[in-house]
Amino acid sequence: MRTDRGWINLPRISTEYERGVEDFIEFAQRNASTSGDDEVKFRCPCVNCLNGRKLNATDIREHLICDGFIRSYTTWIWHGELTDFPTVSPTENVYDSTMDMVDEAEEDNLEDMIRDVGAEAFAQA
Repeated sequence: MRTDRGWINLPRISTEYERGVEDFIEFAQRNASTSGDDEVKFRCPCVNCLNGRKLNATDIREHLICDGFIRSYTTWIWHGELTDFPTVSPTENVYDSTMDMVDEAEEDNLEDMIRDVGAEAFAQA
């Protein structure tokens, strides 16, 4: 699979754009899940459908050639492409480590407040 998605910004009548559309269709078909019927449908990334409608490859090809591809859709997450976003492992508990830091900060502030009040405040009680 070609990693360069520059073809998305090319004129839709160019050979390179058409080749990019074909590469996209092949990629999407390889990663599409079937819904039980024989015809594979997947999300259409044209500027009108915006990945909101599932169509067959023929209709998507027509939409992409006639209407254009979403220019910002360069990581095809709706079509099976994996992202490079960092993930948190299930064993790493971010909540617990954050709460430990909050607890330590509160303890430090409490001691400072007691010192600020001073011994004379406790002598009056």
